[in-house]
Amino acid sequence: CPAQAQKFSTLNIRSQTHRTREEMTTIEVRTVLYCKACGMPPEYCEYGPDYETHCKPWLKKTHPDIYAKLKAARKGKVEEAEADEKEAPGPTEPWTTEQRLQAFYGKYMPEKVDGIPAILEKYAGKEQKLFVALVKKYGPEPEDPYYANQNDDDDDNS
Repeated sequence: CPAQAQKFSTLNIRSQTHRTREEMTTIEVRTVLYCKACGMPPEYCEYGPDYETHCKPWLKKTHPDIYAKLKAARKGKVEEAEADEKEAPGPTEPWTTEQRLQAFYGKYMPEKVDGIPAILEKYAGKEQKLFVALVKKYGPEPEDPYYANQNDDDDDNS
């Protein structure tokens, strides 16, 4: 209703006139840039489906300075992520039978971890049968990080 809107703004004006200068707060005006192609701020354009075909060309043409800042920020994040991956290299070889057994019992029966040397001695030469029986009894074997890292590398190549 226009009458209510006018009434509201009149009340606002009147209430402000009764305030002292110290009571009034400063309002900072900000201008937000919105992409002409998708209607979102440029920081969010890259998450939309038309970024490469619509948003990116518009941003490069009309606001090259903002495009450069956003590109540098994205590149910095990618470099940080790559640095994090380089800092934590994966194992260079698969688990030994003892390590497999430690991981298995650590997950399912922690109280049996101390008895691993005796179990290995008992099942010497029959380790595969041991793991088949353990999987049948307790559930899937914990994943060896060596093989998990190899699987991640395979996904990158597809």
